[in-house]
Amino acid sequence: STRYDDESKTKDDHRRRTSAEVPSGDDGRDEESHRRPPPVHLDVVVDRRVPVVGYFLLVSALLALSSSGVAFDWQSGPTPEMKTLWRFVSTAATFACLGWKSMTWEEWNKFSAMDLAVWIPLAGLNYGFMCTAFVVALEMTSMVNTFILSNLASLIIIGSKFATGSPVLLLEGLGAAIGFLGALICAAAPSTEPSDPSAGDPSADHDNHLATTGNFLAFLASIATAIYLTIAKTLRPKVDLFLFLFLLFFDSTLFLLLYMILFSHQPVRILSAHPTLGLFGWLHPALDRLPLELYSALVCNGVGTTGFIAIMKYFDPVVVSMVMLMEPVFASVMGAAAGVSTLPGWGTWAGDAVVAVGSAMVISSGAETREAIDATGAWHGLEKEGGDGDGDGDGDGDG
Repeated sequence: STRYDDESKTKDDHRRRTSAEVPSGDDGRDEESHRRPPPVHLDVVVDRRVPVVGYFLLVSALLALSSSGVAFDWQSGPTPEMKTLWRFVSTAATFACLGWKSMTWEEWNKFSAMDLAVWIPLAGLNYGFMCTAFVVALEMTSMVNTFILSNLASLIIIGSKFATGSPVLLLEGLGAAIGFLGALICAAAPSTEPSDPSAGDPSADHDNHLATTGNFLAFLASIATAIYLTIAKTLRPKVDLFLFLFLLFFDSTLFLLLYMILFSHQPVRILSAHPTLGLFGWLHPALDRLPLELYSALVCNGVGTTGFIAIMKYFDPVVVSMVMLMEPVFASVMGAAAGVSTLPGWGTWAGDAVVAVGSAMVISSGAETREAIDATGAWHGLEKEGGDGDGDGDGDGDG
């Protein structure tokens, strides 16, 4: 009896000391949360390097797209809009043939409803406008100015980063600024094309106005390029490359066809192979029809456009747009070799060299990237599994 009374007294004393040390209610929970370790946030840092194949695709795409100006100048008869429409139709048909195996429900279901209803049509609209504005500007102003002003997307992308507060690398921003300086030098360089004997006539003012309009259209093409590249960077990894390109050119075809039906002064014969007005006029076996369209579809778009979209797996869109700014260098040489333009003067060559330096700086900034991946969820999952294991062990021990 005495032993039982002593044990009861000891337990009562222990309960009183415990109740005095641990406050009841919310204070107890606060004390417990103080003793609990702070939440863990885990980031895994991954260093990425561009493989050799990435640079090969970059150079191949640059050379392929640089020849597109020569291909358009070689084609005589149709309007610039019709030339672009033929290019879209032939390219969409080419990618449909190359990628028919990937056009399965499994691939289509990788797109969300928002992708199919908004983002892919928006990418097609901007790509269509970019190409149409390019060929129309090519008819109004010089090839060099058209290439330069239609490839300022890098500055637009970097400007949007500044506006939204996104980080901009030092070499990236400095290289884009140097590239823009080179573009200004090229634009300010005197033309080497033969002077017009009608200079001084009233028609000369009309020609100057036409050139100004062409330069403005080329600049709008740069804005469209920036939007198109940004969307393509997001959507491309979701599906097969050929399926994405088919959708891009198919939507571009629809938008341009609708524009030509509503606003073009020259009618479009949809179910016709007329060599100038027909939607399928490019199927004629003449040298500047079917062979040239096959070249545009397989080389200019198949290697050029496809290459630039494929390398966005390794590079940021600003790098791609900066490399596109180097196209005038190669386009001028190709145009002179094909006899559709003359070689630029020393001022243009100097500007091209400055553009090349800026492009190299931007490319080097994107050669190695460091990406932080949030692994907090995986960490907490491992903690939970470990905690459940400990709890099961304690329960077994108590039992």
